Amino acid sequence: TRYRWPRLGENVILSPDSTTNGRLASEIFRLATMLSMLWLMAITFSIVVAETALWLAAVAWGTSWLLRETGAGARPPAAGSSTSTGDLFGLVVAPIVVFFALSLLSVMASRDRVEGLFELREIFLFAAPIVTWALWRDPDARARGLKVFAVGIFAALFVGLYQAAVMTPAPGDAIYRATGPLGHYMTFSGVLLVSIPALLTIRGRIGRVAGHLVAGLAIAMIGLTLTRSAWIGCGTALVVFYGVGLIPARQKKSSGKKGFQERPAHYAISLVVALVVITLFVSALAGPDSLLERAASTFSMENPNDRDRLAMAATGLKIIKAHPLLGIGPGLMERVYPAWVVDWGFREQNPHLHNNLLQIAAERGLLGLSAWLWMMAAFGILSWRILRSVGATGPGGPEASAALASLAGFLAMGMFEYNFSDSEVLMALLYVVSLPLAAETRPNHHGATR
Repeated sequence: TRYRWPRLGENVILSPDSTTNGRLASEIFRLATMLSMLWLMAITFSIVVAETALWLAAVAWGTSWLLRETGAGARPPAAGSSTSTGDLFGLVVAPIVVFFALSLLSVMASRDRVEGLFELREIFLFAAPIVTWALWRDPDARARGLKVFAVGIFAALFVGLYQAAVMTPAPGDAIYRATGPLGHYMTFSGVLLVSIPALLTIRGRIGRVAGHLVAGLAIAMIGLTLTRSAWIGCGTALVVFYGVGLIPARQKKSSGKKGFQERPAHYAISLVVALVVITLFVSALAGPDSLLERAASTFSMENPNDRDRLAMAATGLKIIKAHPLLGIGPGLMERVYPAWVVDWGFREQNPHLHNNLLQIAAERGLLGLSAWLWMMAAFGILSWRILRSVGATGPGGPEASAALASLAGFLAMGMFEYNFSDSEVLMALLYVVSLPLAAETRPNHHGATR
């Protein structure tokens, strides 16, 4: 049964526009929207402000919903359920709950429960899908939120470019590896990586140009951070983002406008030209020799860091073999690593294994890894289903394209870096991959969902 957007006076559970809206509920809903914009703006500047704004937005929306559901004139729920509501709780929330339930079991089985429980604070970041779904259902509001997100990214890029221009590089580096406001170049490049596809979906004549310019600067900044894992992730994200435009939609669009699917050559040429310009810009600032040397060292066994990555992988496999089900417990890798490190390892101690799959399997066991893969797959399936249904230019198509590209880039970078542990990266990712939830079902002028 297709979901019909509720008309005035009808009640649909968990819909931000349900039932008779009181003035107080409406004002609190506006407050929640403003807090969510603060959350998007603060991701690149302050993790404390961003997390606080995220949870206050969730609480404000929940309060607004309760006021509407319990207010005068409330009626029993209408028949049928929202497609995106079903996706949120059936497809997305279920693996999240299982993952953290298994993580809690891993904590209870570990030798340091306090440290493990502290590590599970990342669960609070997973309010992001609910906030994104609840507050950005309206297309105009969603577009404003995306522009606010872009402003925050641009401000962080400005800080990063200033750092690269004036700060002294570390010994052995040709340029200063900009950290932006985030304190570490890997975190900075990780946030930029997952943000780029979303920036490329900004609509409007001026907004589209501005979004592409900010995305181009973000690609250049990733190059200037000299973070090889982010280079791989960024390349993967761009290939996926433009590649999904070739996916044929099951529903044929009646519009006469040409979409991306009908102009792949135009977009491919534009992308190549843009990447050439960005490469020349980065080379002029960093020097082509340093970039080539950095790129050549990616798979060189003469590089001690690369040899140590292999040692981390071997150490992680030893730990997984000894603790296959629930792992050693979240947050304990740095403490136990010296006891497990292989004898040919370059370093005797490491905070993590620089690989999402190995790190999660070693800390939370193969059960935790299975739930984590389920969780990642859920967001990917959601986006893929929309793209197969309406294509990259249909309702929810641009958001699905960005989500799938960001997820692919995040996972590619995560093969060489434990980016799941970076709160800023995770929050930015959860926002982008949750946008299809908000865009999949939306009201039209006749009260029906399309």
